[in-house]
Order: sequence, then C-alpha cells, then structure tokens
Amino acid sequence: MHILSKSTYIKGEQCEKALFLFKNRPFLRDKLSLEQRAKFKRGTDVGILAQQLFLGGINMTPGSPTQFGKKAAETLRNLANPAINVMYEAVFQYDDTLIMLDIIVRDGDKWRAIEVKSSLSISQTYMKDAALQYYVLKGCQVPLSDIQLMYINADYVKNGDLDLSQLFVFQSVKDYAEQYQDVIAKNIAHFKDIIKQPHSPKIPIGNQCDTPYRCEFHGHCWKNVPNEADKPYTIDYKPLYELLGDRRQTTAYLNLLFYRPAVPLYDGDKPYTEFIIGFSILSNNGNFDKIYNWDCLEDLSKWQDCLTILSEQLSGFERVVCFAPQNITASLQKYNLLESKELNYKIFNLREVLQQSDFHHEKVKTDFSLKNVYESIFPDKNLFEHSRIILNALSDNIMERSMITSDLELENKALREIYLHFAH
Repeated sequence: MHILSKSTYIKGEQCEKALFLFKNRPFLRDKLSLEQRAKFKRGTDVGILAQQLFLGGINMTPGSPTQFGKKAAETLRNLANPAINVMYEAVFQYDDTLIMLDIIVRDGDKWRAIEVKSSLSISQTYMKDAALQYYVLKGCQVPLSDIQLMYINADYVKNGDLDLSQLFVFQSVKDYAEQYQDVIAKNIAHFKDIIKQPHSPKIPIGNQCDTPYRCEFHGHCWKNVPNEADKPYTIDYKPLYELLGDRRQTTAYLNLLFYRPAVPLYDGDKPYTEFIIGFSILSNNGNFDKIYNWDCLEDLSKWQDCLTILSEQLSGFERVVCFAPQNITASLQKYNLLESKELNYKIFNLREVLQQSDFHHEKVKTDFSLKNVYESIFPDKNLFEHSRIILNALSDNIMERSMITSDLELENKALREIYLHFAH
C-alpha cells in the first residue's frame, strides 16, 4: 500500500501542512472549483488524444484504488513481455510512492517514459513531476532510454486532418531528473515522517497558499484570519465617472461565451484559438426586459454565424456593456465584427473600467471575475462560477447544455446590476 503519490508529493513540496491534512484530515478540503474541474477534463482529453500517437497500447488504469497493487505487479510483468510495446497509465510503486505514467513505449531493449501536458510550455512544477516519476521508475528497475514531457506546440496550425506528430512537442527531462534524485529521496522520507505526526505542522499562511496552485485547504487555514471579505469595497470615483461618460445612452448588456480549445478544431487555427460559441444580449423595452440569446452548441462549426447576428442586434444601441477578461474590442475586431468606428466606440468593458478606477476588495485579489465583483458590491447576494457555463457547454448531457441560456442571462442581469449601481 502506497503512502505518497505524485499529487501528494507535489502538495508536500508546496506546503507540508497541506500534505498532512490531505492524508489525515481530508474532510477539511475546500470544494473543488468548477475551474479546476474544467482544467482536469481538458488534461484528460488531451492525454487520451496523445495515446493515438502510440497505438496498440494496453490501458492499465485501475478500476478502483484497491487495484493499485495488482496493477503495479501487472505493469512489471508487461515490461518483461516482448509482445507488449506500449502501456497507458502504467502503475509503478517504489519507496511507498505510487505513480501512474501517461505513456510508456518500448524503445529497443529499453523503455521511453512520457508524461502528457495540455499546456503550451513546460513549468518548473512539471519538471519536478517528471523527476519524481523518474525516481520511482528507476527504483522499479525499469530500463529507461529517456523520460520526456509531451506538450502542445503553440506554433501548430491545423491544415486538413489533425497532425498529431506536429501538434505535440517532446522535451527530454532526463538530465534534470537525474540531478534531482537525492533531493526526492530526502523529501519522500521527510514527507512520510510528516504524515505520521500526531498533529499538523505549524506553518503560517503565506504565498504557498496559492503558489503554484491554490491549496484545497485554503478555507480551513484562513478561517481564523480577520475576515477582510466583510469590509466594503473601495473605488476611486473620479476616474470611474470620467470613464462612465454619458449615462443617458441607450444601453445593451452583452455576455459572450468564449471557447479556447487546446486542440484546434478548424483549418487555420492554432491551439487555444479563441472563438465565440454563444452570447446573450439584455436590454430594456419600456417596463420589460428584452433578451436575445444565441449559441452554436449543437454545431460548433457555425460559430461564425454569430458575428452577423451579433452585429445586427447591437446596431440599435449607443453603448454595449460587457465584462470580459480579454480586450473585448480587440477580440471582436479580430472577427471583423467591429469594422466601423460606429461599432467600435460602443463597446464598454466594465471590468477594465473598474480596474482603472482602482476597484478593490478582498474577493477580487486572486480573481477579478464577474462573480467576485458582484459579491463584493452586493455581499448578501451570490453568483455562480463562470466555469459552470463552460463545463455545461462542453457536456454530453442534454440537461446540462440546456442550462447555458439561463446562466448567460443570469450573468448578464448581474452585469446590469453592477453597472446601474455605479451609473445611477
């Protein structure tokens, strides 16, 4: 039975208290955010796609945690079987530490270990991941020709069928891993001692709470910190009112749903090319709200249809208020939607305006999102994470996809509420 895994080892490097709590008090964890769920799904999808470069492999994924030991023994038997050349999610255990390797490929009389990442570059954390895997593989006496990180090529442009050999980039990390082995051995011994302690380590809150990942025990460790979130927001009203300008203009509220697939879908696209897959426009017609919704969830190839529709729907308004992390004007110009100055000056990104007006609240320190701004201004109200819409949009579940329209409308109403709060 293993004590550590790749994720718990990395957790220990970030914060020993988090490691102790995960192993001994897991019920204290924060609820997994929808943003994290979306990232996990993306990583899984890219990992499965990467397997297509190494066809004919055996999937070693255990059916349950009780199967880890059995699968580790089976993995070692497969290494000795000349008829087996590729394994996915191969299980290895050494020094009470378990890893599941994305892909391992026979390379002559040795094996090439491959860890797949859905990112466009390699981080220090990924390097440490691979170094730990190398440590376990060497401990299991696996003859390795190399250990590599496989990630997405930022310069790849789709032209016809997806070319996986061009989509992915391989980088050897064997030299780095070998230099790190003594450190890993010491860390593993130390982490096992930490886990056995009767009480969690006395570690004050600090940068490690959010770097390189937001700790899942954040809520537990910060619970006794004076609640800054109860304090009111602050803002510099002078630049705010200058930026708000003429508040008598006819106004529409625009909520755009952007999609950035890791794997390009259409010719001419690169990885993480951004496009619009849905939108909601909210305006007021007398005493009644007027709402216009559009999406292409049933056929993403029709996404460009929205450009003409959106332009037509916005033509009758003097101001179009949105809340977007990107430069919304630049994004729409990229789609040739803002071809004239008449449309260009209408776009009013409330997020940028609030940031330029030094809007501050404890909630927005780590994420200047619509949800956090809304809850900062209206502390008795709540809004869902935007990632919920993204997850539902990509879901195979019809009921989840059906929620997209109402969620976009709810976000748009929250946007209007924030705008009118300052523009009254």
